[in-house]
Amino acid sequence: MKKVNDMKERAMAEDTQMIKNFRSQLIYLLNNNSMENGSDTPDYILADYMVDCLAAFDKTLQAREKWYDREVGSWKAERKIVRG
Repeated sequence: MKKVNDMKERAMAEDTQMIKNFRSQLIYLLNNNSMENGSDTPDYILADYMVDCLAAFDKTLQAREKWYDREVGSWKAERKIVRG
């Protein structure tokens, strides 16, 4: 059981690091392209908003798949079959 918990903790740490990296790159992109100027909002606040939007979207998709009694991500396999 300890091994499973260690694997889960490692995966969560990797996800957290990936999100931190994404947020940092997003801040850079927003700032480098002056995208924060239109709303006069600091780039890090916009980046946090965008990361939160992605998390909300993921949660919504998971809820939809659960409602349809499908495995999350099952549409990916179906799409590959259609595209060949």
